[in-house]
Amino acid sequence: MLFRSASIITTVSLLITTVTAKGQIAQVIDANNFCVFLPPSDSVNRIIGDTEWNANAFCLGNNPLATGAETLAPGFIRSAHFVKTDTYVQVTGQMDYTKENLVGTDGGGQMDIRAPMGSSCAGWKYYVNLIEPSINMYCMRCCNDDRTCNRGISEKGCAHIIPGDYSGPNDNTGSVIVTNTIVPATSSVPSVSVTSSVPSAAPSVTVSTSNVSAAATPTGTSTTDGTLSQPSANTPNNATEQSVNGAGFTKPVGLAIGASILLSSIVLSC
Repeated sequence: MLFRSASIITTVSLLITTVTAKGQIAQVIDANNFCVFLPPSDSVNRIIGDTEWNANAFCLGNNPLATGAETLAPGFIRSAHFVKTDTYVQVTGQMDYTKENLVGTDGGGQMDIRAPMGSSCAGWKYYVNLIEPSINMYCMRCCNDDRTCNRGISEKGCAHIIPGDYSGPNDNTGSVIVTNTIVPATSSVPSVSVTSSVPSAAPSVTVSTSNVSAAATPTGTSTTDGTLSQPSANTPNNATEQSVNGAGFTKPVGLAIGASILLSSIVLSC
């Protein structure tokens, strides 16, 4: 009887902790406004796998539904690539583990609706979030089914569980990279692509927006300023030149034949 009472008290305590726990709601809006889960700021243990059970949401930008979330340290997010489809939203990229006092040799861990228990991504039923300090990589996906947000293969890492763009300054690009891509439900071609390239010390973001359409996209070589160079002709240039030269060559031949006929007529009339 005493054991049963103790079990009930423990269960109730856990439920109360889950319900009243702050900072366990994340939100993903775009590449400039999103959250990931990290060890609580007052946690001495900074190993991701050891602190999955009590991790807190830490956010970048403005995330009004992430109640109680803490703020990510400046410089922690080094690149952010956001993708939105009809079945999920995700953000992937590079980080700097030192900004949140994580451990550089830590292979990382995974947070989801079961760890920390009761955590969530606002507006979605499921989420999966991996933080990998040893390779300075992170990923966060929110969805409505447990196949799109696969929680059972955490050992596979970000690149396998959440395929996406993980490029950034750690690849020596020299700037913070932010991209936002929206994929319509009726097409696999991104309809909106927003890209920002921000120097590490710059406080503001310059955003350029483009509409992408498979039917309207010309062929050619993309240049650094986002324009397309003139596509090459279907027929080689030398063939075109030969056709032009051949067409020009028929004129003197025709004149010669006409002159010959005229001369023959004059001789016969004589």
